[in-house]
Amino acid sequence: MEAEFIRWLKSTLPQQSPTNGGIGDDCSTMDFNVDSTPVITTDALVDQVHFNVNSQPLDLIGRKSLAVNLSDIAAMGATPVYAVVSLITPGHFTLADLQELYTGMITLAQETGTDIIGGDFNSHDGPLTISITAIGTAARSAIKYRFTTQVNDRIFVTGPLGRSLDGHHLTFSPRLIEGSILARYPDVHSVTDITDGLVVDLDAVLTGDLGAMLQAASIPCRHPTGNSKADTSHAFYDGEDFELLFTVGAQADIGALTEALPHDIYEIGVVNQTNIIQLELQDGSKKTLAITGYEH
Repeated sequence: MEAEFIRWLKSTLPQQSPTNGGIGDDCSTMDFNVDSTPVITTDALVDQVHFNVNSQPLDLIGRKSLAVNLSDIAAMGATPVYAVVSLITPGHFTLADLQELYTGMITLAQETGTDIIGGDFNSHDGPLTISITAIGTAARSAIKYRFTTQVNDRIFVTGPLGRSLDGHHLTFSPRLIEGSILARYPDVHSVTDITDGLVVDLDAVLTGDLGAMLQAASIPCRHPTGNSKADTSHAFYDGEDFELLFTVGAQADIGALTEALPHDIYEIGVVNQTNIIQLELQDGSKKTLAITGYEH
């Protein structure tokens, strides 16, 4: 079955040539623009941790496996170029299972201009494990980092948060367009993607003695129920949202930024020097938020 799968891959993915990266050799080659800086990320996803083979479609599992890597590329303000895919599949997987799994990756790769240029394949008696390495490029001056937040920065997210495990985590679109637009604005200081939950990932961009005050009324909640306490709790701690969280200088022209972006963004708070993350409720009271989130 492995040989059949490799033959299918060779007939499906571009082959390596002397001038272009692709599959079919001992290593894959990559071409980069001399004016660009490569960025690289890798994620390993495992059945019953990041997805459920027994209840979720294999093409969506494959799609998510690539999408989480492209979300990291987006958070750096970069453009994806290449991906390398390594699979360790259960021994009972058929060729049709492998093709369905890979089709989800290929479809997203084509949508985002990402070339799958190689990888590895093994089977065993354990769970499905998918490890993908994605490589992108960005102008060095445009790369966005987590650790460049400044006091008084305004805090934004690119979309609703919470309840992602109801289905969003399998179907989300990496915010590549948004990331590339944020990269062009010097007033955008820090960017990250929300994977472990808003509070944990916000804490990651608050270096030194920086803290934040969030506004309960401004938190965009996915599938709100009308129970604001429960809705915001899901938004803070569920994780797997893959929206971008970013901070912008206090004096920045937000209007120019919002006009450039393809959809609404949400301002949720401000950076301060309290060294804690607090939530201001609609009655004016404040509570300190626990730095916890979704543990994979």
